[in-house]
Amino acid sequence: MLGLVPPGGGSISLDEPVGRSPTVSTNPGTPSSSTPKLKGSRKLRDENMRTVRLRLLPSGAQERKLWRIADATARLWNELNYTRLMQFRMMGKIDFKGTEHEFYHRYKSVLGVNAGQVIRLNNSAWKSYFETLRLYRQGKLPKFMGKPSPPGFWKDRLLGRRKLVILVRNDRYYLEPTNGGEGYLLLKDWNLRIKYTGRIKWSGKQGTLVIKLEGNRWFAYVPITVGEKPARSNPRGYVKGVYDRVQINKPKGTNKAFIDVGLNNLFAVAFNHTDVAILIKGSTIKAEYYWWKRETKTYQAIRDWLRNRGFKTWRKYHAFHLHAKYKQHERLRHYYRTAIRFLAKTLHGMGVNEVFIGYPYMLNQNNSNEYNANIWWYVKIIKWLGEVLQEYGIRLNVVNEYGTSKQCSICNANHENGRIKRGLYVCPVTGIKINADLNAARNIAKRAGYETPIPRKILSYIVTSNGVKPLTPKEGVTVETPTVKNPTPQKGGKGVIRSRRTPGLR
Repeated sequence: MLGLVPPGGGSISLDEPVGRSPTVSTNPGTPSSSTPKLKGSRKLRDENMRTVRLRLLPSGAQERKLWRIADATARLWNELNYTRLMQFRMMGKIDFKGTEHEFYHRYKSVLGVNAGQVIRLNNSAWKSYFETLRLYRQGKLPKFMGKPSPPGFWKDRLLGRRKLVILVRNDRYYLEPTNGGEGYLLLKDWNLRIKYTGRIKWSGKQGTLVIKLEGNRWFAYVPITVGEKPARSNPRGYVKGVYDRVQINKPKGTNKAFIDVGLNNLFAVAFNHTDVAILIKGSTIKAEYYWWKRETKTYQAIRDWLRNRGFKTWRKYHAFHLHAKYKQHERLRHYYRTAIRFLAKTLHGMGVNEVFIGYPYMLNQNNSNEYNANIWWYVKIIKWLGEVLQEYGIRLNVVNEYGTSKQCSICNANHENGRIKRGLYVCPVTGIKINADLNAARNIAKRAGYETPIPRKILSYIVTSNGVKPLTPKEGVTVETPTVKNPTPQKGGKGVIRSRRTPGLR
């Protein structure tokens, strides 16, 4: 659970933009992580909610059936949404009960009771729209938010095809693990037994299943309330994983860590108990983003050129374009989650039991650009980091980081020209040089009421597709020239390979 820290450790003023718990959107059918002011057991359930992503491997016949079911699901959503949209435009209100009864019985023969899950999701979307519209008319929405729009349709606007999504009620499916990373997904209403791959980490009560087609691959999203037992009416609605509680380990100490989140330096970490600091660089994330950006722009340009000239092959390049965007998202997601997992494990090993992280409040609204809107997923980073730290029993607190880059952590004054180069901050008063991101991390510590020593040793790492690798050499290790073994001796001499000359050439 994310904690909030007011600036300077004092009380929070109502008119001051302070750090807040980041809000994120989740997959349809899973509860949001930003549910406000929950009490009692419901709050505990949401803290223990995790989602497992499984890759489905259907046979040819099973995949055709999944396409038909997903198409019917999208058709139900679109028809129900269109009917309610027309009611709202003509009468200013919606007959929820009437439309729910009509479309549930229209699609019950195809989707079974799972049609109710689609209708409930649409009900939630429209009620959320009405609440946001009420706040907009009362002038209570933030200035950067315009007039809200009604719920949209599940379709590709360019192709006109429906988006393929399946919602399955929590008692209409169950999982049959066969080993650590494989098993079968059983869908009762359609008599399907589909093989899946993917490690199930958590054990607990299962929620509404979401099956989606992403990049021509089928994925199943299984929400799990970790540690909760299933209802008596659905004893098989219990997912068996490796751990039955979110907190797997206990903190090894009582040290504090302070993190400044960035893009060139993904994480800059300072500590209150040591002069060692950590830098995890994110240059590879930018390189990955721009490589896939070039791919998507190439496919998009070819697609538009063919489409404007009437060639039907533009659909093929549109599929390439969508696949490249999907791969770009998956690659960035892999890099971020790799870095987060490494950081959490490192902090646990250093005896940290509480982390304070700077949150760039209102950054996208006040200074939005390609870096902080598309490449830098700072909202998801903080959310994912909080979930991983919870496994180690480490508490995560969010601090408003506004002004921490300009303020000097040495003399506590604001120096406009203190940051003279990228990554270097020089105090004009004392002349002390410090890494600019670590300077911000030390200021975050001061806002939380802690003092940190000036870093004397910086451990630098870089995120790669094969894990996080150190840039700082280990003590006593030097760069060695790799030795090349002699090739297997062949005819013509011991250990010598004679080259074959072409006749007529010298």
